[in-house]
Amino acid sequence: ISFYGALAKGCGVCLNLNGSLLLLPVIRHLLRQLNNAGESFNALQHSSSTDYFAKVFAHPLTRYVPLQKNIEFHKICAMTIFLFSWLHMVFHYINLIYANNATLRLFRMWGWDGTAYLTGAVVSFAMLVIYSAAPDEVRRTKYEIFYNAHHFFVVFFLVMFLHGPNFFYWCALPVCLYIGERLLRLSRGNTPFLLVKVEWISPVMALYFRPVFKEDFKFKEGQYLYLNCPHVSTNEWHPFTISSAPDDLKFGPRIHLLSGEEVAEVPRPRGLPSGVKWSKFCKVSQVPNDWSELNENQLLDKSDTGYHDYVSVHIKVHGLEEQKARTWTRKVKEYLELLSPQKKFPFYFKRLDDRGDVSVGKRVGPDNLPIIRVDGPHSAPSEHFCNYGTVMIVGAGIGLTPCASILSSLTKYKWRKNFSPEIVHLYWVVRQNEVDSFQWLVHMLTELSFELRRAKATNQISARYYCEVNIYVTAVEKGVKEVPRLSRPPRTLANTVLAGGVKPLFTAEELFKKLLNPTVESKGQAEK
Repeated sequence: ISFYGALAKGCGVCLNLNGSLLLLPVIRHLLRQLNNAGESFNALQHSSSTDYFAKVFAHPLTRYVPLQKNIEFHKICAMTIFLFSWLHMVFHYINLIYANNATLRLFRMWGWDGTAYLTGAVVSFAMLVIYSAAPDEVRRTKYEIFYNAHHFFVVFFLVMFLHGPNFFYWCALPVCLYIGERLLRLSRGNTPFLLVKVEWISPVMALYFRPVFKEDFKFKEGQYLYLNCPHVSTNEWHPFTISSAPDDLKFGPRIHLLSGEEVAEVPRPRGLPSGVKWSKFCKVSQVPNDWSELNENQLLDKSDTGYHDYVSVHIKVHGLEEQKARTWTRKVKEYLELLSPQKKFPFYFKRLDDRGDVSVGKRVGPDNLPIIRVDGPHSAPSEHFCNYGTVMIVGAGIGLTPCASILSSLTKYKWRKNFSPEIVHLYWVVRQNEVDSFQWLVHMLTELSFELRRAKATNQISARYYCEVNIYVTAVEKGVKEVPRLSRPPRTLANTVLAGGVKPLFTAEELFKKLLNPTVESKGQAEK
């Protein structure tokens, strides 16, 4: 065999290596386990131990390995396979030119006897199909083509096992792990979920949903999930970061079942005989400054209410400027609009249980298919924020959702239980022409600021906890920008009955106006 035969074999070994690595970055369960590796040693960081080596290596694996770059690594492996496949093929043909008889004799000795040509051709065809539909442009516009073409990887691996016997030893374990991952995906995707609420502030759609059995979905701040809408496409799954706090799924607010509005418990009236039971509620928007002013018709029985425990995601809807819905996000939005009897956002979904009673959430649509399917949760680097005493969180665009989850969890729940971190610096970067689409965040920041202020005033949160929010508005146009009305009215935070006399530092309208017309330049921020 000539020198080119050795080069062909070397390229083949490189193909074996990259083939074994190709599937690992897309095994989500494996990534989740790796993301969590080392987290149990968090207590060691705050201990009095003098073992410096243990403290250094007691960090999560993400400190050393960029697991969040898994798709980029998958693409690098794929491009490397493409390169070495061509080199492997070219060097083999050149070797046949220089040492044809000797090469064919060796092939027969190894039992290939010409089958390598056929299997190599099949592998090359499978690669042609996969790589042709792999670009991001195809995935974004024609996901079904991308999805079906990518599944030619089954042909690739099966035929590669026949093409090169050594390939089996390299790739058998990764293939088995991936088969297990697909079975887990099938199981996770069939977990029943209820869609509870849909909000819309163009171009962002917020979905609020929850599992039928809460123990089936346990997540951490910063993690993400995959969503599927069977009515739109049974195979199309898209990742979205969870924007709610984990405890929102356990301690969500009580709402009116028919309207979906949050309710408040009405105190027991004075002079009511002790033998008379009392469990009444009223809508938050109807809470008076004095409970005695409450109209009897405004009272709600406990059976008229339910708990709004939820998981939320915020989705930027693309393709709104087109006449016909072509993108997955817009198709989902229009489908949900058809399901709502109100035809006006926000939508609240409810259902009748087996006894005919109204319950929160809706599971299946008129086509008897689940409205949404969920695959998750999946790990992300931001979930390790609790390993540190001081945290700086930076977010921009719709990528701010993990920041919202972390901030909400700390101010509403974790700081009441003395969890770390104690100091949080949030930096939000937003373009001026996109401020209007972040009205949901304006409302959230206003409410969390007030809740934190009230909790500290009532000693529910220690004074050592500190949260600072820095907002940078970019691409600011000259002149004063007109401030539109908020798409939904803000919550009545200053109600003296519910707030206990605590006043908010600012209102949603004031913050929204400041964002649209910023008055401080970033260069002069320190002086201001």
